[in-house]
Amino acid sequence: RGLRAHMSDDEDEPEEDWRIAKLYGVADKSSPEEFAALVDEVGTRDAVCFGSVMMDRPSARAHFVVLALIDLDDGSLAECLTARRALLKAAVAAGGAGAGSALLAALEGLLCSPATAVEGEARESAMTSFDEALKVLWEYEVVSEDEVRLWQADERAGRNYQVSGADAIRLHEKGREFLEWVDEGE
Repeated sequence: RGLRAHMSDDEDEPEEDWRIAKLYGVADKSSPEEFAALVDEVGTRDAVCFGSVMMDRPSARAHFVVLALIDLDDGSLAECLTARRALLKAAVAAGGAGAGSALLAALEGLLCSPATAVEGEARESAMTSFDEALKVLWEYEVVSEDEVRLWQADERAGRNYQVSGADAIRLHEKGREFLEWVDEGE
């Protein structure tokens, strides 16, 4: 997996929540509806996010979904999102209000949290092309334009994932570029 922190015994690396491994294990064997139901079934009580307890349910839920489904060892961020679009769409739809914006914040965490192993060229490529990732999520109706606008307007959206201010500014600038592209097309 593309996570340094995933179920590690190394004391320098925080352990991740057991639910991520469970969701990862069934993702390829489940229909989108079955996957979304399992996300709800495992719940978010006492969720562990990068070694810390996360109390915000939408953030914890999105964190589980992103870490279970997106592995940048499998391709670019846009390619991974495209490959997993049906599962992502079902999980966001079942997550209720704010689930799309929470998913975008969790993607920030995947790319920018100090606890992930996304480093070097893979990280830089994903950050540089984040507007392409947003385009994939929007075109496949995983997230709505309003959810992208809500996320983009809050540069602190990734705070639950320890995203630095500088990284947030870079990603949210890509969000602004994407929204300008959307506005030009309307």
